[in-house]
Amino acid sequence: MDIKTLRKQFYKTLFPPRFDNARVKRLYKFISENDSTTDFWEMGGLLSKFIDIIKDFNEDDIQYFFTTIHLWDGYHLVIIADKLMENTVRANVNYDLGKIYFKIFLSYEKLDSYYLLDNLELIFKMYHSKLDIETWISIASKIKFLYQNKQITRQQFDQSLSFINNLNHDL
Repeated sequence: MDIKTLRKQFYKTLFPPRFDNARVKRLYKFISENDSTTDFWEMGGLLSKFIDIIKDFNEDDIQYFFTTIHLWDGYHLVIIADKLMENTVRANVNYDLGKIYFKIFLSYEKLDSYYLLDNLELIFKMYHSKLDIETWISIASKIKFLYQNKQITRQQFDQSLSFINNLNHDL
């Protein structure tokens, strides 16, 4: 861990981000308090609480989340992305959460963003997501960036780019 990352974590601990949106603030607080137990989230417990928080999100909440995504810790974003892939989350939320997953994928800069890439196709199918042209271009660019920086293999690059290009026909 470098000094810059350590300083940033220390600062966030002393001065947590402030959110003007109650639902996003509630989600941030919940994720921050329960980030060490994510493997044990189950229905009737923490997974149910997570669903209760996000199922009430509306378009304004989602937009505010996107606007303030830079305030989130990368690890927390991956937790959210991981939980969006749960079938029980999909069954209980009537919003295209794929849009949130795509935004997390595009803004996540850590070395293991290939993890998020491997699940892109699954998210598209789970939520029957629709892409706008700007997001489509951004995802294709990010895939190319990951390959050029040797964060994904040629096979992952070809497969992901092929999938994204096939989506182009739906736009």
